[in-house]
Amino acid sequence: MIFLSIINHNHDHLIVANTTLPLIAQSNPVIIKSNTPASDALKNFATRYKITLLNCDYGLGFGENNNYVFQYLVNNNLITDADYFLVINPDVVIESHEFKKLDDAIKTYKSDIFTINLFHDQYYTKPELSVRRFPKLTGPLKGLLSKESRSDAYDKKSITQPLEVDWAAGSFLLFKKSAYEILGGFDTKYFMYFEDVDICRRAKKMEMPLMYLPNIQAIHKGAFNNRKLYSRHFRWYLISYLTYHFLS
Repeated sequence: MIFLSIINHNHDHLIVANTTLPLIAQSNPVIIKSNTPASDALKNFATRYKITLLNCDYGLGFGENNNYVFQYLVNNNLITDADYFLVINPDVVIESHEFKKLDDAIKTYKSDIFTINLFHDQYYTKPELSVRRFPKLTGPLKGLLSKESRSDAYDKKSITQPLEVDWAAGSFLLFKKSAYEILGGFDTKYFMYFEDVDICRRAKKMEMPLMYLPNIQAIHKGAFNNRKLYSRHFRWYLISYLTYHFLS
Protein backbone atom coordinates (compact mmCIF):
# COMPACT_ATOMS: atom_id res chain seq x y z
CA MET A 1 0.00 0.00 0.00
CA ILE A 2 1.13 3.55 -0.71
CA PHE A 3 0.61 6.18 2.00
CA LEU A 4 0.51 9.76 0.67
CA SER A 5 1.98 12.57 2.76
CA ILE A 6 0.85 16.05 1.70
CA ILE A 7 2.09 19.13 3.53
CA ASN A 8 -0.35 22.02 3.43
CA HIS A 9 0.99 25.56 3.87
CA ASN A 10 -1.87 27.82 2.79
CA HIS A 11 -2.52 25.44 -0.11
CA ASP A 12 -6.06 24.62 1.03
CA HIS A 13 -7.62 25.80 -2.25
CA LEU A 14 -5.22 23.73 -4.36
CA ILE A 15 -5.92 20.56 -2.42
CA VAL A 16 -9.69 21.00 -2.44
CA ALA A 17 -9.60 21.66 -6.20
CA ASN A 18 -7.64 18.47 -6.88
CA THR A 19 -10.28 16.18 -8.39
CA THR A 20 -7.94 13.19 -8.70
CA LEU A 21 -7.01 13.03 -5.01
CA PRO A 22 -10.41 11.68 -3.86
CA LEU A 23 -10.11 8.87 -6.42
CA ILE A 24 -6.64 7.93 -5.19
CA ALA A 25 -7.83 8.14 -1.58
CA GLN A 26 -10.37 5.38 -2.23
CA SER A 27 -7.60 2.78 -2.20
CA ASN A 28 -4.56 4.57 -0.75
CA PRO A 29 -4.43 6.35 2.61
CA VAL A 30 -3.90 10.11 2.26
CA ILE A 31 -2.56 12.14 5.16
CA ILE A 32 -2.53 15.93 5.01
CA LYS A 33 -0.33 17.65 7.58
CA SER A 34 -1.45 21.26 7.76
CA ASN A 35 1.39 23.64 8.55
CA THR A 36 -1.09 26.52 8.73
CA PRO A 37 -4.60 26.46 10.27
CA ALA A 38 -6.80 24.44 7.96
CA SER A 39 -9.77 26.17 6.36
CA ASP A 40 -13.30 24.86 6.77
CA ALA A 41 -13.23 23.89 3.10
CA LEU A 42 -10.18 21.67 3.66
CA LYS A 43 -11.68 20.15 6.80
CA ASN A 44 -14.88 19.30 4.94
CA PHE A 45 -12.89 17.93 2.00
CA ALA A 46 -10.89 15.64 4.27
CA THR A 47 -14.00 14.41 6.08
CA ARG A 48 -15.92 13.81 2.86
CA TYR A 49 -13.21 11.71 1.25
CA LYS A 50 -11.97 9.99 4.42
CA ILE A 51 -8.61 11.73 4.29
CA THR A 52 -6.65 12.09 7.53
CA LEU A 53 -6.05 15.76 8.36
CA LEU A 54 -3.40 16.53 10.98
CA ASN A 55 -4.33 20.11 11.77
CA CYS A 56 -1.75 20.87 14.46
CA ASP A 57 1.86 21.80 15.23
CA TYR A 58 2.17 24.57 12.66
CA GLY A 59 5.32 26.24 11.40
CA LEU A 60 7.55 23.20 10.87
CA GLY A 61 9.93 22.81 7.94
CA PHE A 62 9.18 20.65 4.90
CA GLY A 63 11.25 17.68 6.01
CA GLU A 64 10.15 17.86 9.63
CA ASN A 65 6.50 17.88 8.56
CA ASN A 66 6.93 14.76 6.47
CA ASN A 67 8.81 13.07 9.30
CA TYR A 68 5.86 14.03 11.52
CA VAL A 69 3.44 12.24 9.18
CA PHE A 70 5.66 9.18 8.97
CA GLN A 71 5.97 8.98 12.76
CA TYR A 72 2.21 9.34 13.09
CA LEU A 73 1.78 6.31 10.84
CA VAL A 74 4.38 4.29 12.76
CA ASN A 75 3.09 5.25 16.20
CA ASN A 76 -0.44 4.24 15.26
CA ASN A 77 0.65 0.97 13.62
CA LEU A 78 -0.86 2.04 10.31
CA ILE A 79 2.13 1.40 8.04
CA THR A 80 4.01 -1.89 7.67
CA ASP A 81 7.37 -2.86 6.20
CA ALA A 82 5.58 -3.95 3.04
CA ASP A 83 4.18 -0.45 2.47
CA TYR A 84 5.48 2.70 0.77
CA PHE A 85 5.59 6.31 1.94
CA LEU A 86 4.99 8.94 -0.74
CA VAL A 87 6.09 12.53 -0.21
CA ILE A 88 4.00 14.55 -2.67
CA ASN A 89 3.50 18.30 -2.96
CA PRO A 90 0.00 19.80 -2.72
CA ASP A 91 0.50 21.32 -6.18
CA VAL A 92 1.22 17.97 -7.85
CA VAL A 93 -1.68 16.42 -9.75
CA ILE A 94 -1.43 12.77 -10.76
CA GLU A 95 -4.32 11.03 -12.50
CA SER A 96 -5.63 7.87 -10.89
CA HIS A 97 -4.62 5.69 -13.86
CA GLU A 98 -1.05 7.01 -13.62
CA PHE A 99 -1.07 6.24 -9.91
CA LYS A 100 -2.15 2.68 -10.74
CA LYS A 101 0.80 2.43 -13.13
CA LEU A 102 3.06 3.56 -10.29
CA ASP A 103 1.65 0.88 -8.01
CA ASP A 104 2.35 -1.73 -10.67
CA ALA A 105 5.86 -0.40 -11.40
CA ILE A 106 7.10 -0.61 -7.81
CA LYS A 107 6.18 -4.29 -7.83
CA THR A 108 8.16 -4.81 -11.03
CA TYR A 109 11.32 -2.78 -10.47
CA LYS A 110 13.43 -3.37 -7.39
CA SER A 111 14.44 -0.11 -5.76
CA ASP A 112 14.24 1.62 -2.40
CA ILE A 113 13.10 5.02 -3.71
CA PHE A 114 11.14 6.01 -6.80
CA THR A 115 10.23 9.18 -8.64
CA ILE A 116 8.20 9.91 -11.76
CA ASN A 117 8.13 12.22 -14.77
CA LEU A 118 6.88 15.68 -13.73
CA PHE A 119 5.66 18.32 -16.17
CA HIS A 120 4.81 22.00 -15.82
CA ASP A 121 1.74 21.95 -18.06
CA GLN A 122 -1.47 19.94 -18.37
CA TYR A 123 -0.53 18.82 -21.89
CA TYR A 124 2.70 17.17 -20.72
CA THR A 125 4.84 19.14 -23.17
CA LYS A 126 7.05 21.07 -20.73
CA PRO A 127 9.12 18.63 -18.65
CA GLU A 128 10.29 19.80 -15.25
CA LEU A 129 14.00 19.45 -14.49
CA SER A 130 13.10 17.26 -11.53
CA VAL A 131 15.80 14.58 -11.80
CA ARG A 132 19.40 15.72 -11.49
CA ARG A 133 22.94 14.77 -10.72
CA PHE A 134 24.26 15.76 -7.33
CA PRO A 135 24.97 19.51 -7.40
CA LYS A 136 28.42 20.99 -7.52
CA LEU A 137 29.15 24.13 -5.57
CA THR A 138 28.25 26.61 -8.33
CA GLY A 139 25.47 24.65 -10.07
CA PRO A 140 22.45 25.69 -7.96
CA LEU A 141 23.45 29.36 -7.96
CA LYS A 142 23.56 29.38 -11.75
CA GLY A 143 20.08 27.94 -11.83
CA LEU A 144 18.43 30.40 -9.46
CA LEU A 145 17.36 32.94 -12.05
CA SER A 146 16.72 30.58 -14.95
CA LYS A 147 15.68 26.96 -14.49
CA GLU A 148 16.82 26.23 -18.03
CA SER A 149 20.46 26.97 -17.22
CA ARG A 150 20.99 23.98 -14.95
CA SER A 151 23.62 21.74 -16.50
CA ASP A 152 23.21 19.02 -13.85
CA ALA A 153 19.70 18.01 -14.97
CA TYR A 154 19.22 14.71 -16.75
CA ASP A 155 17.90 14.96 -20.31
CA LYS A 156 14.50 13.44 -19.63
CA LYS A 157 13.57 13.38 -23.30
CA SER A 158 16.33 10.85 -23.95
CA ILE A 159 15.30 8.54 -21.10
CA THR A 160 12.71 5.99 -22.18
CA GLN A 161 13.29 3.22 -19.65
CA PRO A 162 13.50 3.25 -15.84
CA LEU A 163 16.88 4.62 -14.80
CA GLU A 164 18.76 4.98 -11.54
CA VAL A 165 19.43 8.69 -10.92
CA ASP A 166 21.30 10.72 -8.30
CA TRP A 167 18.44 12.73 -6.83
CA ALA A 168 14.92 13.90 -7.52
CA ALA A 169 12.79 16.79 -6.35
CA GLY A 170 10.98 16.31 -3.05
CA SER A 171 7.74 17.23 -4.79
CA PHE A 172 7.37 13.51 -5.56
CA LEU A 173 9.52 10.94 -3.78
CA LEU A 174 8.27 7.45 -3.01
CA PHE A 175 10.13 5.51 -0.31
CA LYS A 176 9.92 1.97 0.89
CA LYS A 177 8.80 2.26 4.48
CA SER A 178 11.93 0.47 5.66
CA ALA A 179 14.19 2.76 3.61
CA TYR A 180 12.67 5.93 5.05
CA GLU A 181 13.04 4.47 8.52
CA ILE A 182 16.69 3.48 8.04
CA LEU A 183 17.49 6.91 6.63
CA GLY A 184 15.85 8.55 9.62
CA GLY A 185 13.65 10.54 7.26
CA PHE A 186 14.63 14.02 6.14
CA ASP A 187 17.37 15.89 7.98
CA THR A 188 15.51 18.59 9.92
CA LYS A 189 18.41 21.02 9.79
CA TYR A 190 17.05 21.86 6.34
CA PHE A 191 13.94 23.99 6.87
CA MET A 192 13.20 24.08 3.16
CA TYR A 193 15.23 23.22 0.03
CA PHE A 194 18.08 20.69 -0.34
CA GLU A 195 16.45 18.23 2.07
CA ASP A 196 15.61 16.16 -1.00
CA VAL A 197 19.20 16.30 -2.32
CA ASP A 198 20.51 15.39 1.12
CA ILE A 199 18.28 12.36 1.66
CA CYS A 200 19.04 11.04 -1.83
CA ARG A 201 22.77 11.49 -1.28
CA ARG A 202 22.58 9.65 2.03
CA ALA A 203 20.53 6.92 0.37
CA LYS A 204 23.12 6.48 -2.36
CA LYS A 205 25.90 6.19 0.21
CA MET A 206 23.87 3.43 1.87
CA GLU A 207 23.36 1.71 -1.50
CA MET A 208 19.63 2.49 -1.64
CA PRO A 209 18.94 3.22 -5.31
CA LEU A 210 16.57 5.91 -6.56
CA MET A 211 14.67 4.81 -9.67
CA TYR A 212 13.23 7.30 -12.16
CA LEU A 213 10.11 6.02 -13.94
CA PRO A 214 9.80 8.08 -17.16
CA ASN A 215 6.52 6.56 -18.35
CA ILE A 216 4.53 7.66 -15.30
CA GLN A 217 3.52 11.30 -15.56
CA ALA A 218 2.10 14.03 -13.35
CA ILE A 219 1.73 17.81 -13.37
CA HIS A 220 3.63 19.99 -10.92
CA LYS A 221 2.47 23.59 -10.68
CA GLY A 222 5.64 24.75 -8.95
CA ALA A 223 5.99 28.38 -7.87
CA PHE A 224 9.83 28.48 -7.82
CA ASN A 225 9.73 31.10 -5.08
CA ASN A 226 13.42 30.53 -4.35
CA ARG A 227 14.24 32.52 -7.50
CA LYS A 228 12.69 35.69 -6.08
CA LEU A 229 15.72 37.51 -4.73
CA TYR A 230 15.45 38.96 -1.22
CA SER A 231 12.38 36.82 -0.47
CA ARG A 232 12.29 34.53 2.54
CA HIS A 233 12.31 31.56 0.14
CA PHE A 234 15.57 32.81 -1.32
CA ARG A 235 17.02 33.12 2.19
CA TRP A 236 15.91 29.58 3.03
CA TYR A 237 17.41 28.37 -0.23
CA LEU A 238 20.72 30.09 0.43
CA ILE A 239 20.96 28.76 4.00
CA SER A 240 20.19 25.22 2.81
CA TYR A 241 22.67 25.55 -0.07
CA LEU A 242 25.44 26.49 2.36
CA THR A 243 24.39 23.78 4.81
CA TYR A 244 24.48 21.09 2.13
CA HIS A 245 27.90 22.04 0.79
CA PHE A 246 29.68 22.97 4.00
CA LEU A 247 27.87 21.42 6.99
CA SER A 248 26.73 18.00 5.73
